[in-house]
Amino acid sequence: MIADGFSTLEGDWELHWAPYDPPTYQAVLEQLRPEAVVLDIGAGDLRLARQMALTARKVYCIELNERVLAQGLSSPLPGNLIVIHADALVVDFPPDISVGVLLMRHCTHFTVYADKLKNLGCQKLITNARWRMAVESIALQAPRITFAEMEIGWYACWCGAVGFKTGPVELLTPGTNEIIHEVIACPDCLEH
Repeated sequence: MIADGFSTLEGDWELHWAPYDPPTYQAVLEQLRPEAVVLDIGAGDLRLARQMALTARKVYCIELNERVLAQGLSSPLPGNLIVIHADALVVDFPPDISVGVLLMRHCTHFTVYADKLKNLGCQKLITNARWRMAVESIALQAPRITFAEMEIGWYACWCGAVGFKTGPVELLTPGTNEIIHEVIACPDCLEH
């Protein structure tokens, strides 16, 4: 299959690049602080990485697709922007990262990226990979409960799955829809 001039395998969406809209980028930028050291996973043509470099202390960006990356390298880079042309699934992440950014609604390797960031001590992952809609901020070092421990409500699992766990009606409150439980060992985990 040919998509946007790139040869990709049918269904292998992680090789297919598409920019996001300005409100999505703005949702990421609003969460950055001047002391942040950011890793942009799947940085595409560097349009978000360049914007993040205006706020953050340092921005690393990883991109596998050479053709897309070349578009971003067509003009000089800010001094605090470091480009890594590699596969984020296998390359070692820089050790000083405090914030990961993963804008990839079609991501099928959420856990790999989240584990790599967490193991480095990274504090936060800004992403749209789990809910595939709005941008969320995940506290990577926060404790998680097991799916079985959760009673009722919305959940987002470490494996990348999301959903609503049903339960006794008497546990349903007006606030139930306001809380997203960070869990591990959800039904999707057990299937794989």
